[in-house]
Amino acid sequence: MRNDNRQPAPDFTQAFLVTLGMILFMSFWTIAVVAGFVWVLLSAFAIDRAILIGARLRRG
Repeated sequence: MRNDNRQPAPDFTQAFLVTLGMILFMSFWTIAVVAGFVWVLLSAFAIDRAILIGARLRRG
């Protein structure tokens, strides 16, 4: 018994590509935020150390 009245599968290519684009955008945004946060931490630490070294050199 064959069922020849079957409907073709719906095409979800467009929905998949839109979702993939959104996921990639959010992933790259998260990577940029984390990298920026690490950069700020390293910069703040370096500036703090430079100020402390400068203060020690002034005191003699």
